[in-house]
Amino acid sequence: MYTDRPSLIDLGLLPDAAGAWPLGAWLDHTHARSAHEALKRLLAAPPANLEALHRRQALLPQLASIADAVPWRDLHALSAEVHGFLHSNYVLVPDAVLPRTLFAASFREIVTHVAARVRSVDALLTRCDAVYDRIAALPEDHIFAEIVKAFRRSVHDHRRECIRVTVGRGKTLAIAGLDRLVRGGTPTDAQAEEPPHAPPLRDVLDALVRAIAELDAFCSLATASTAVAGVVPQLAARGSIGLVLSGVRHPALSASVPNDVVLAESERVLLLTGPNMAGKSTLLRAVGITVYCAHLGMAVAARAAQIPWHDRLVVSLTVRDNLSHGESLYLAEVRRVRAIVEAVDRGEAVLAICDEVFRGTNIKDATQASALLVDGLACAPHGTFVIASHLAEVAEARTGQRGIACWCMEVEQQSDTWRFTYRARRGVSDVHLGMVLLDAEGVGSVLRRMAARTPAERYELPSAPASCNR
Repeated sequence: MYTDRPSLIDLGLLPDAAGAWPLGAWLDHTHARSAHEALKRLLAAPPANLEALHRRQALLPQLASIADAVPWRDLHALSAEVHGFLHSNYVLVPDAVLPRTLFAASFREIVTHVAARVRSVDALLTRCDAVYDRIAALPEDHIFAEIVKAFRRSVHDHRRECIRVTVGRGKTLAIAGLDRLVRGGTPTDAQAEEPPHAPPLRDVLDALVRAIAELDAFCSLATASTAVAGVVPQLAARGSIGLVLSGVRHPALSASVPNDVVLAESERVLLLTGPNMAGKSTLLRAVGITVYCAHLGMAVAARAAQIPWHDRLVVSLTVRDNLSHGESLYLAEVRRVRAIVEAVDRGEAVLAICDEVFRGTNIKDATQASALLVDGLACAPHGTFVIASHLAEVAEARTGQRGIACWCMEVEQQSDTWRFTYRARRGVSDVHLGMVLLDAEGVGSVLRRMAARTPAERYELPSAPASCNR
């Protein structure tokens, strides 16, 4: 599934520009900044096909079972030291004995520092032995396979024995003599002949440092998948099954009301109506997060989930105008819809989540544009389009139309008040609470009192200020 950053930010799956991350407490269990960044990359790159996704589904539960046993603090601390050493601008300590001895006489502090960093390299490789033993036999997708490869290459590197033996002898000058081997990639006089085509040790260690951060990100994803206390969804080829989410809920809301969202194979558009505060936006996010996380290979917050494969995710929940680019709200909305329509026109199976689309224009244009959008997407050969709207007339005119499922948020009337159940059902909402909420906040009564004043009672306009020009 392909997507873009704005879609993931809208769903709360990535932090926004200000750093706000609604789902961060659930998703981010990393132990270092490098792993945090790796997690964001991982979240934006779902498996490319069903086969890879099924391997990811098999991997995450096993990875979650070992995540707490990995010595993350030591690994990240040593990784930071090794990375800084590999990319430092110190001159290389000579590997030959006599030049190294003369160098040490003039630059004792450099020799001591380099020897300490070489010891860090040895310590990192030693700790990675146990980690590699834990991950070597786990199922692999194409991303995790590269992590395992980086660990395997480093712990089995032929130059490792030279480092281990030299560090074990404890002689600072000899240890510093490995600097050219570690940072420069050339053999030392204490090392056996290099195998042909061996990559520089510096490159091997750099790959290991990246792999540690990426492994932490994978374990974070696995921990989040376990923490959701849901179900591993059934995913199938696009168009082969309908969307069935039983008891779906928002993973970050402990009080989220579970809902059953069911679309037949032939239903493309779920057109959701209901008043403000009834839970439309929360349900949109719950569906979007569930389907996307399913494509990441994670368990989802539902009792059961049957999801067809989607090629692309496009979300339009918080579209804003952009004055610096001369882009009005309506133009921004149209361009977001264009991303959906163009992908559908290319034959992609799109998951689109839209909230109050076309709110940036007048009611007449919004009604016509919304009707055209729903009618067009209902004829798409593949995909799922979840659209929330206050325009009940658009939904009423399309009840029973092929490809369109009209849903609404339930609202119960109790004497002179209304109760939100936050439950979705099939149908079109006929509840209008705009004026009710206006009165509940005390705004309506004040406006009515103001509008009822007689001309004599109305406030007089203040006189114009005296001119400053004299």
